[in-house]
Amino acid sequence: MKGGHFFFAREMGMKKRFLLCVVSVAVVCTLCACGKKQDAEKQDVEKQEAPQAQTGPQPAPQPAQDPGAMVASVDGSVITAGEVDQEMKGLLARFGGRVPPEQLKELEPKMRDQATENLVTKRLIIAEAGRRTIKPTQEEIAAELKTISDQFPSPEEFQKQLKEMGVSSEKLNRDIDDHLKVKAVYEQAIASVPPVTDEDINKFYSENAETFKVPEQVRASHILLKVEKDASDETRAMKKKEIDDLRAQIAGGADFGKLAAQHSDCPSKEREGDLGLFARGRMVKEFEDAAFKLAPGEISEVVQTPFGYHIIKVTERKDARTLSLDEVREEIREHLKSRRQEEAFEAFLQKLREGAQIEYARK
Repeated sequence: MKGGHFFFAREMGMKKRFLLCVVSVAVVCTLCACGKKQDAEKQDVEKQEAPQAQTGPQPAPQPAQDPGAMVASVDGSVITAGEVDQEMKGLLARFGGRVPPEQLKELEPKMRDQATENLVTKRLIIAEAGRRTIKPTQEEIAAELKTISDQFPSPEEFQKQLKEMGVSSEKLNRDIDDHLKVKAVYEQAIASVPPVTDEDINKFYSENAETFKVPEQVRASHILLKVEKDASDETRAMKKKEIDDLRAQIAGGADFGKLAAQHSDCPSKEREGDLGLFARGRMVKEFEDAAFKLAPGEISEVVQTPFGYHIIKVTERKDARTLSLDEVREEIREHLKSRRQEEAFEAFLQKLREGAQIEYARK
């Protein structure tokens, strides 16, 4: 990773959760994805980010063949096209509307292959759970069911989602039973992973010094008067006069935050224009160049960017520095722990595959 804060532990945690999600049950994962309460993402128009993908319900995958047709088998246990379609729904739910429909259409063949492999892996693990006599209790199933349903705004919304998915209570309980078996096998497979020592942490820190460098940052607020690319000269002149008037009010002692809340066209107006801390490379060049020239408390002149006219106020500066070992010790520990667990589980899955008879239907 090039510069910036140390994010390895966070990324590895996400990888571990994704690995568990892959080998969990599609219905359970789909419900969790649908019901999860998420904070609204902050979207500031001046950031140099790709346009947000269309959000909303994803198109259902088109069945590739007869739902009862065999796609694969694991030690004689058949995986049908209908099961693959159900797994596809789970994969789509995990995308959370972040991929445009046309791109999903292109990805569908690969996603269908991934869904098939997910199901093969689940069959292997659930069979292993049987060999290990792992059997979740009714109390454990009820607790997991409550965890899932609590992610919905109300019991009615939960039941509505089940109905829309065509999932009966009986099927949901069976899927939760399998889901808990998968989790139990996973926990047993990683139980022997050795703990991370201080020596491991010190070595990682010294060998990855560049990772812990934090660039110079500023915290800024702004007022944006948006101007469309195809705006007329008259509209541009009107917006320029308006932003000049606001700049004059600020110079005369008016409250920057209140003016931002009243007049800014950026979503940051809800925070009185506050954009938080950012390093170079996060904003468009014109905005960034102006912000990094300001000292805390200073107000910029009017700045023009492709988005329109801005007035910028810097409220904090942080010099570039290297995070100390003590600051990142626990993140490194979690990263190394997660990496070892992931490697151990992947090796475990490979052994299961090598010991099983797996067949695929001809395409």
